[in-house]
Amino acid sequence: MKIISWNIERPKIDKKLAKNKFIIEQINLLNPDIIFLTETNCVIDFGTEYYSIKSEELPKFHNNQDYHQGENRVTIFSKYKFESIYETYDKFTSVCGKVKTEFGELNLYGSIIGSFGGKDIHFKNDLKNQKIDIAKLNGNICYSGDFNISFSGFPYPDKLTINETNKFFRENSLVNLTSQNENCAIHIIVNEAFIIGKKTETKMILIERKISDHNLVITEIV
Repeated sequence: MKIISWNIERPKIDKKLAKNKFIIEQINLLNPDIIFLTETNCVIDFGTEYYSIKSEELPKFHNNQDYHQGENRVTIFSKYKFESIYETYDKFTSVCGKVKTEFGELNLYGSIIGSFGGKDIHFKNDLKNQKIDIAKLNGNICYSGDFNISFSGFPYPDKLTINETNKFFRENSLVNLTSQNENCAIHIIVNEAFIIGKKTETKMILIERKISDHNLVITEIV
């Protein structure tokens, strides 16, 4: 199972744009089973090979921020059919659905924690409420997106937030597969039971700044 997660930094709704072509081609080359995209747009799509669930399209003005046509914060694409869709605390910021995989049922929860970085009230509210959402889920979990938290390298946003988030993971038997990616805010979290007896490998693909201010993260579970 190959999972990728990437903040693609607000593409605009024009299929001819070089940025949009690069994003789609790059992901198609990787041929992932599950894709978590944040700061995305409905123009980024992968055809009938994938099922998808999306957060609500953002209005032109939301949370003191202007948005372009088609923008949404989170989309999950999956080669596995969604068996159930679950309501989250904020229809604009996170999405959740259950799929059946070769390793069993898996709840996919995609999100941004703090759409404007890790320092303001939106970040604190998102982190608090996403913890509540995650704790409510039963069964296997893959929780991914732009956390605005760097667990390795420079301690962003601060050591207290990192320590408290790691404590939440431990208390809920969750493993951060991307914790060693230095200065990276994009993460893939799974529950311990889901990877027992399996091998995992995680890496980053460096992305040019003109495409996105975030690198692409890949995890493979075999």
